[in-house]
Amino acid sequence: MRVTVVGRPVCIGAGNRRARSGQSLAHGGNRPVSLMVRLKAWLLTWAKTRLQLKDLSSFLQLSWNTWIFGALPAWLSRWYLGVLGWLYFHLASKETGAIKRSLAHCLPGGMPRRTWQRTRAGIIDHYHEKLYLAFKSFPTIRANCLKRVKITNQEVLDQAVAQGRGVLLITGHYGALEFMPGALAFRDYPLSVMVHCKTPRLRAILEDRSSRAGTELMDPKSGEVFFTAVEHLKRGRVLVTQCDEISMWKPYKDKTTRFLGLDVPLDRSMDLLARKSKAVVVMGLVHRLGGRRYELELLDPRKHPAGQGQTQVSAQCLSVLSDYVLKQPNQWYEWKKLNQFLPAQADAVNANNKPERLFDTLALQPGGVPQPG
Repeated sequence: MRVTVVGRPVCIGAGNRRARSGQSLAHGGNRPVSLMVRLKAWLLTWAKTRLQLKDLSSFLQLSWNTWIFGALPAWLSRWYLGVLGWLYFHLASKETGAIKRSLAHCLPGGMPRRTWQRTRAGIIDHYHEKLYLAFKSFPTIRANCLKRVKITNQEVLDQAVAQGRGVLLITGHYGALEFMPGALAFRDYPLSVMVHCKTPRLRAILEDRSSRAGTELMDPKSGEVFFTAVEHLKRGRVLVTQCDEISMWKPYKDKTTRFLGLDVPLDRSMDLLARKSKAVVVMGLVHRLGGRRYELELLDPRKHPAGQGQTQVSAQCLSVLSDYVLKQPNQWYEWKKLNQFLPAQADAVNANNKPERLFDTLALQPGGVPQPG
């Protein structure tokens, strides 16, 4: 049936015919759902079901992927991972949105498109470095850690070790972090590292390589390791841990600090570890220089301009890390976790109140601060 309103023909029931034609509508029927949105949703479901994926770790550790990282040249395996990473970030749109929101909120002047592209590339670089070090041959890894990683201010660590009180070497999810243990262990530093492995295979590989390099491992998620960490430090070892392992923080009840322009809880675990062990505190950050070359910068967080005026070790280290991240946002790969501290909860959730994502974070990495319980 047709009627005329102000001289214009209108079809009664057109909406019903459109609905019958198969064009789905968004919430409330106001807007059609785009084909791209429906395609992404279908691809997410297909990938999870068909490939039986639990997370990014399980996917990257499939047999053909481990062969690729062990057999192919680094430039080619990086290209391969870049393709997978591009696909991942296009499919996992909610995770991509979370990272972009954090970048836009924390960076002065917002987030240019170029910043997001470089940050995405930095995240992919991180996974490539992790898998490269896990599956390349031991002699190759040793040669690369000695040849491609230069150390700046090495005397800071040497003087700390010479005191015989142990060294609490604090780092963050920044740059080529995965190269730090090898760069130090292969230079004969007595190293202990907090790690967490999801698969028995990776644990076996890491334990074998660590024993050959004189490195001792602790898993902060396997049980109580706080007093084990204190014991390692009292033996004069260098304990590598992270100040920005947000999911493992045990905050003070009445203390916060500023990190990347946000008010965040202040973790008491690191302060307690430093106080109980009486170890010397040193920070270390591994910068990517390009051309698969890296610089491990060592520093005293109390003397760094960003750390001065802070009394707690945890606040000092977060302040120094924040200073570096704001200058090189593409070097940090934990932007997604900042969403919980933004003024409005920005992380979209599904019906089970869990983040909607295709993959989860790959384990086999230096773990967080050992918890005192």
